[in-house]
Amino acid sequence: MASIYTEAQAARGQIDYSRNCARCHGPNLDGGGTAPPLRFVTFLDAWREDSLNSLLQHIQTRMPPGSAAGSLPEDQYIDIVAHILAVNEFPAGKSELTRAALETTVLVGKDGPKPLPASATVRVVGCLAHAADIWTLARSTAPSRVRDGSETDPGELERSTRTPPGTQEFRLVNLDEDRKESELLAHVTEKVQVKGVLNGQGASARIYVLSFQPLAHECGP
Repeated sequence: MASIYTEAQAARGQIDYSRNCARCHGPNLDGGGTAPPLRFVTFLDAWREDSLNSLLQHIQTRMPPGSAAGSLPEDQYIDIVAHILAVNEFPAGKSELTRAALETTVLVGKDGPKPLPASATVRVVGCLAHAADIWTLARSTAPSRVRDGSETDPGELERSTRTPPGTQEFRLVNLDEDRKESELLAHVTEKVQVKGVLNGQGASARIYVLSFQPLAHECGP
């Protein structure tokens, strides 16, 4: 991951963190009580392969906890993200972290991209298939991390519609639990978007479906 913050910015973020976050997450970001740690393996598994903007939005809308949530200026929240990156040993650079950089930077561990961990909430786009009472998503894209598995905005649907099919396959283990089979069968061979909880990798990969959205396009050859 590129060096996208400065040492001076991380130092400011450390002060803001100490004032607003340390009482729950600990002075060294090791966590405490019900507050999760914000460093190393636990932190990376929760946020890697996702835009840094997701981390900012989570902090900005929920922290400090309670009635003070969202009460800090945005630049202070961004400085706190810079401090978190510094503690996790991502290198500093010559340019300060900005909202624009957060939106375009994916958090990747120092050893490079990895498959998403089990129980990550993901979005996939592919071709709905059905055989022997088993629903699958064929020719699927690789899972991309999302924070909300139950809702989809129009912009996201538009991007999914434009996304070409991929090469992966996932079993949709609960697709027909709350959906009529006749309605689902009408979308077989169509391009669909699925959001859900990832379980397994490779041939055993499954998705526990949280939302299902037909995209009204045939998958094609």
